[in-house]
Amino acid sequence: MKLVRDLERRLEQLVEGVAGRVFRGKLHPAELSARLVREADLTRVDGPTGPVAANVYAIHLSPKDVGEFDLPEQLNRELEQRIELEATERGWRLEGPTRVWIEAHESVGAGRVTVITETKPGERSPWAQLVGPDQTYELTINRCVIGRGADADTIVSADTISRRHAMVWEEGGATWVVDLASANGTFVEGVPATEPLAIVEGQRLVLGTLPLRFAQDWKA
Repeated sequence: MKLVRDLERRLEQLVEGVAGRVFRGKLHPAELSARLVREADLTRVDGPTGPVAANVYAIHLSPKDVGEFDLPEQLNRELEQRIELEATERGWRLEGPTRVWIEAHESVGAGRVTVITETKPGERSPWAQLVGPDQTYELTINRCVIGRGADADTIVSADTISRRHAMVWEEGGATWVVDLASANGTFVEGVPATEPLAIVEGQRLVLGTLPLRFAQDWKA
């Protein structure tokens, strides 16, 4: 996946000149990316809408492997982005914002890595919007349930919308929509989404009788 390759190149550039003075053992920061992905995969559970993975990761290293310098904060941010990209590619739901940090712990042996994970709900930034005639609805979570019920991720208060009407998510480089057995149906450009349908920027999505336009590029 190109985005993953680009991120890994940025990670390598970030740690050039840092690994030698900060990481004193055999560990190299670039290895933490693959380790985090493995740990995230191990945390996956099947939720009501599909796979859910942890979104909080504390990486514990031996003090013998970490030098006396502070690790660059950007390293944590790049590792967070790696988890976000993996979730998007695999269709994972993350219940809150991704957080990654690295700490030295006396309990960790030299050359070893311990990762403590947690699923912690919280507010996420929107990754897409549904633009309606009178209101714009934000999608902030992958595998986002849209409906008029209080338990929906994105609440749309309209009479023709079911409590849990449809789900929208990213997976495998595409965005998908599927109807959740709603009373009045879900349609992408007039096609019923009884099975997952791909949707792209600017296409028309109708929930019940409510017309919406799908938007992902509004930040550009």
